[in-house]
Amino acid sequence: MNEKILIVDDEETAREALSEVLTEEGYEVSTAQDGYKAVDIMKLESFDLVLCDIIMPGMGGMEVLKQSQKQSPGTIFVIMTAFGTIQSAVDAMTQGASDYVVKPFNFDEFLMKLKRLFKEHKMRRVNISLKKEISQKRRHERLIGQSVELNKILNLVNKIAPTSSTVLITGASGTGKELVARAIHDKSPRKDEPFLPINLAAIPSDLIESELFGYVTKSSDGTTTLSEGLFKVVSGGTLFLDEISTIPMDLQGKLLRAIEQKEIIAIGGRALERVDVRILAATNKELTEEVVQGRFREDLYFRLKVCEINMPPLRKMKDDIPALVQHFITRHNTELNKNVRGIDDNVARRFMSYQWKGNVRELENMIERAMIMCEEDIITEKDLPMDFINARAVDGDGVVLKKVVEQCEREHIKSVLETANYDKKKASSLLDLSLPSLYRKIKELKIE
Repeated sequence: MNEKILIVDDEETAREALSEVLTEEGYEVSTAQDGYKAVDIMKLESFDLVLCDIIMPGMGGMEVLKQSQKQSPGTIFVIMTAFGTIQSAVDAMTQGASDYVVKPFNFDEFLMKLKRLFKEHKMRRVNISLKKEISQKRRHERLIGQSVELNKILNLVNKIAPTSSTVLITGASGTGKELVARAIHDKSPRKDEPFLPINLAAIPSDLIESELFGYVTKSSDGTTTLSEGLFKVVSGGTLFLDEISTIPMDLQGKLLRAIEQKEIIAIGGRALERVDVRILAATNKELTEEVVQGRFREDLYFRLKVCEINMPPLRKMKDDIPALVQHFITRHNTELNKNVRGIDDNVARRFMSYQWKGNVRELENMIERAMIMCEEDIITEKDLPMDFINARAVDGDGVVLKKVVEQCEREHIKSVLETANYDKKKASSLLDLSLPSLYRKIKELKIE
């Protein structure tokens, strides 16, 4: 679709000349002889760009700019001005105008400027779209559940997030340590800056220093080139260092300096560089034991654990299993193009009595595998792997099946209500329930 441009100028000759040139270039052009007419037109139509003279009888360009921002804040606004009023055009840019052109102007240069503005505007829209997409994905990666343990963690996150303090997140593999780190970042003043997770165990030990701090190379003609490390790349944001226990001993002092002094020096470099990065670290090892064994610096350990969050294993948070199950089913329905509604009573009982040594990650993998195998809209025991079926159930918590089923049912109905935008008639149809039955379920299960 061709871009739509509105020309606002009290000089008829200028309006017609601009209109002719822009129309020949393929733009869809409208014109207005004064500010009042322009505002009336903008109420009826939306434009990609408004080209407006700054000085006109009655309503001038600055007022048209204000009205344009109210009605269509995403519209590109370009001020036209004579040489003697350039300062007014500069002032207009501080008020939100995208650019200005000086009359009389070279049409070739003018058209190039318009193309540049449209290109930049398109890139901004793409970036906004990507941020929304990332935000949507993050909503699917949030911490799920309602157990006492999880609520304690969420309360800690809310207290820690607004600060700049380092945080040490501990717990077994698969417990969701990165999700906690993301939650801290998303609730912090740095939420619009980068969040970069790095698994230190996956980087060869001889490359970790250059990855984190960068390196300087010299060419044969004597010129030097700086390759930035992650501390510079993520400047202003949050760096999540997973498997922190694996960082080589000889680099731990350099990391400590980067955290305490906010200074780094690249390999081969001489100058210290200031950095502004928040550090969140995670480990599945007992760092106090690593300190005793001489494999981890004590001062770095205490610097990292200014704030500490411990992630309990899933077997200690069984009240969260029904919500997690429904969450993973909703996620994988989209990814696998499935329409699974939930799990049956026998599967629910097995899930609640299983020990989940792989924690939340193992549960998600189990759900994904079961959904691939599932041929109906409910996951049954036949969809589960035999080694899981044959595993010895250990129900140390005395979980009652009725409670498990109610939890699963509650989470499923809540999810469908959200999908239906809380239209109960639509939700009852999706659930294959009568409307009175849905109201009864909402009351019985205490769904708000």
